[in-house]
Amino acid sequence: MLHKVAAAAVSLLAGAGLLTAPAAARALADGSTASAVSTTSSPTNRPTCGPEPTDAAGWQGLFDGLTTGWSGGDGAASIRLPDGRLLWLFGDTFTGSVSADGRRGSDARIVRNSMVVTDGSCAAVVTPGRAALPSSDGTWLWPTAGAVTSAEREGLPSVVTVVAQRLRRDAQDALGFARTGTAVVRVTVPWGGMPVVGDVSDLPRSEVLWGAGLVVDGATTWIYGTRAVDEPLVFGRELLLARAPTSSLGDVRTWRYRSAAGWSLNEGDAVVVRGARDGVSTVPSAARVGASYVIVTKPQEFLGDAVVALRAPHPWGPWTTVPLLRAPSGTTVMRYSPALVAGLPGAGAVVVVSRTSTSMAELMADAELARPTFSDVRLD
Repeated sequence: MLHKVAAAAVSLLAGAGLLTAPAAARALADGSTASAVSTTSSPTNRPTCGPEPTDAAGWQGLFDGLTTGWSGGDGAASIRLPDGRLLWLFGDTFTGSVSADGRRGSDARIVRNSMVVTDGSCAAVVTPGRAALPSSDGTWLWPTAGAVTSAEREGLPSVVTVVAQRLRRDAQDALGFARTGTAVVRVTVPWGGMPVVGDVSDLPRSEVLWGAGLVVDGATTWIYGTRAVDEPLVFGRELLLARAPTSSLGDVRTWRYRSAAGWSLNEGDAVVVRGARDGVSTVPSAARVGASYVIVTKPQEFLGDAVVALRAPHPWGPWTTVPLLRAPSGTTVMRYSPALVAGLPGAGAVVVVSRTSTSMAELMADAELARPTFSDVRLD
């Protein structure tokens, strides 16, 4: 439930008295509370499920009803699977029991990431009580986005390529962690079955967080990257763009970067398609909506309260800003990482916003503080 914010923004928040308990935030990342109970139902059991939610209230009720194997998570991203279900990716995730009055049990703990599969009104946690994506060499993965990159005929498995930040503890950083790179993870999803995590490959080191957002556009996938800037009082990030054949998204050798001359094999030629002063969040959400390319973002991260949609006729712009909702952060409660839910065709647009608290006591006393919130929005 740690806050994905630039160190400069954290310092300003701390100076303003808004980050009063960074030690508590670091304790959450350590996962140093008790062991989790790991019971959940599986889609392969084929429970009787109602229709998939079509509005914010339906999604809120579905995720608020989850306990034990998943009782809160941040950085929500959703991917529509070929069999009609949704695969949800989360970063830091609470597991453990929740009492009837909304308090977390003594078995509550944090795992670094999780995956949830929703099938209509049913939900199943892929690896209850433990991280879904592997850790190695003292690092862990926070997923940012995913895309179906291989889909055979009905009844056969599909492949989802997941992009994730690789992080490690860093005592010199304001929040105690730092990004060391980006990884791509191959996830195989049997038709109607549970995802199986496969190979993990690290991309070349870069100051750009490539894969912060993905848009599958037929045989081409658009890859958005974000980059922090060292400018006073600028807390948004620059937005950059690459493209790749959808089938080889995980192979960076097939990427081409948006450059001043068109497209380049060289990442160093990548140009900014939206400046940091206007800004996007560290991990914006990207989608194709009708004839438009849409990025849902909170441009100023924790320091702002506006969640907006950036609409453009091309993946690189020009961008028109559409206000969506307000998601202010408070003294201890933070709201961040808005994302567009990959809802059913014809359903209303829904945005999910992550939230957490810098106070461990608050998070234990009120499970809702670590659960995402869903809002109905209009994108036009």
